[in-house]
Amino acid sequence: MGVADGTLQPGDHLPSVRELARQLGLSPNTVGRAYANLSREGVISGRAGGGSEIATRERLDQPALLRTRVERLRLLARQMAVRGLALGLEPDEIADAVRAELAAHGRPVSGVPMAETLGQQEAPLLSARNRLRGTVASIRAGELLAEVTIDLREGAQLIAAVTRSSVDRLGLETGGRVSVYVKATELTLGQ
Repeated sequence: MGVADGTLQPGDHLPSVRELARQLGLSPNTVGRAYANLSREGVISGRAGGGSEIATRERLDQPALLRTRVERLRLLARQMAVRGLALGLEPDEIADAVRAELAAHGRPVSGVPMAETLGQQEAPLLSARNRLRGTVASIRAGELLAEVTIDLREGAQLIAAVTRSSVDRLGLETGGRVSVYVKATELTLGQ
């Protein structure tokens, strides 16, 4: 999976079978079989003197890796769709969230203008009467989504569900100041 998603690169050294088995709490035989399968598929190669590493780019079976990446993407898309629908979002809202994330990472979908990250420079563009200021009380972050609890004023709190990447991009942290912009039934966080 690490090769398919780009986490591991050609030439990266892998832990020994015993070390990885210990880290994962698996039998060394199980890890050894996985290494053997990856070696047969051309994903890893053994080194003289022991150890394994990710195969060179020339040795990697690129079509098989592409298939694995596409399968992983489909799984993530399925999970996102199910979670988004479970949150009560409409399909267009889910698709818009994906477009916004791609744009935020500098890869906008063709034909869709790239929106800037909400920050100090954009605050004047939003109506001040729709802005609430507060302090981040807590952040519960999952793999894709985060729940941000914000103390607004004495006893008043607001809980916002945002993407995990928004928390990271805005640098939100417990105790930090934050502005909440109310847009119809949607809240947008900014700093």
